[in-house]
Amino acid sequence: MHKKTKTETVKTKTGTITFKKGTLRRQLKMKKGEKFTKSGLRKLAKIADGTKFKFMSRDFKMTKLMKQRINLGITLMGMD
Repeated sequence: MHKKTKTETVKTKTGTITFKKGTLRRQLKMKKGEKFTKSGLRKLAKIADGTKFKFMSRDFKMTKLMKQRINLGITLMGMD
């Protein structure tokens, strides 16, 4: 069975952003206690599409969707 992903809505100065909660965490296979840092996400954002990389001792390939989720995470972490 597949769990239905909950959506989250955030209001910004220019409008609202709706996204699926926890998708980047699942995509990067993070455990519950593991946290993102802005600097860690910024390093990931610099990786080119199609490039293989390691994150928290796990191997991944950067995709366009993953890069979009990383950029959204950086944006949301910078908001008050």
